[in-house]
Amino acid sequence: MSKSETSERFGLKMSDLTAVRGYALLFSGLSANVEPGRFVAVRGPNGSGKTTLLRMLAGLLPPASGKISRPDEIREQGPFYLGHESGLRPNETALSHLRDWADLHHAPRHTIDLAAGRVGLKARALVPAYALSAGQKKRLGLARALVAPRNLWLLDEPAASLDTGGQALLAELIREHTHAGGICLAALHDPLDLAPDEVIDLAEYRS
Repeated sequence: MSKSETSERFGLKMSDLTAVRGYALLFSGLSANVEPGRFVAVRGPNGSGKTTLLRMLAGLLPPASGKISRPDEIREQGPFYLGHESGLRPNETALSHLRDWADLHHAPRHTIDLAAGRVGLKARALVPAYALSAGQKKRLGLARALVAPRNLWLLDEPAASLDTGGQALLAELIREHTHAGGICLAALHDPLDLAPDEVIDLAEYRS
């Protein structure tokens, strides 16, 4: 394989990562090269560092040691990160949140209606966040990924609070994202109806 072909396959590289919480070692020696178009499931018992790893990859936490390498495009545009907290303002509507998200990321607003419809929130677009169910809030979070597309998705327990239809939608969105060449890493407790291309099991990186 030529050097140029190798660089085209480079999506996200983790080299000998170590994570520490307080005085506790979460994991060490984690190395992986995730190619474009791959869906990676991050697994491990509670407290093994799944959220910590995703936050490292998002640039929200530094590793205790090791290196994370990203292609220029991912580094410049940043990832889409969906964590446990929705970050929603209770009195603002779903539509208002998506408009703010589009403006923050310099995305065209014409994508908002399509995104709201895709995640099943079009009829709830003018409902304030406090009146949305936990599943609807998670759908609103997923809609952000459609309003302002990013090559790298980092999802922390994305199926939590979603009903069967919502979980099917999540699997479909991940499938479409990776088929278009995007990368998705998701910390999963329960399996989705979508087989991951790779699994990072943090239990294997605990000394």
